Amino acid sequence: MKLAIISLAILAAVSAYPQKEGGAYTNEAIRQAQQTFLIPKDAQIQKVQEGIEIGAYESIPGDQKINLFEILGDQFPPEVVNNLQGQIDQVGKH
Repeated sequence: MKLAIISLAILAAVSAYPQKEGGAYTNEAIRQAQQTFLIPKDAQIQKVQEGIEIGAYESIPGDQKINLFEILGDQFPPEVVNNLQGQIDQVGKH
């Protein structure tokens, strides 16, 4: 009987945590996306999907153009990639 109660307590404690490691960061990610105008401040978030992992690029020379369409392919909507591309193109110009 003790084992059953302990097992239920452990199960309840484990299920109280987010299923995905990044689940706890969803609200912060939405807030940052709104602050950087990736999504409108008054947007209503209807559904959050699990993120996908994309390749990491390191040590990119400062004069090299970064083409997000080549990197991201069709994994993101074109308007999102265009928005990010515009922001990346401005890095280092100020």
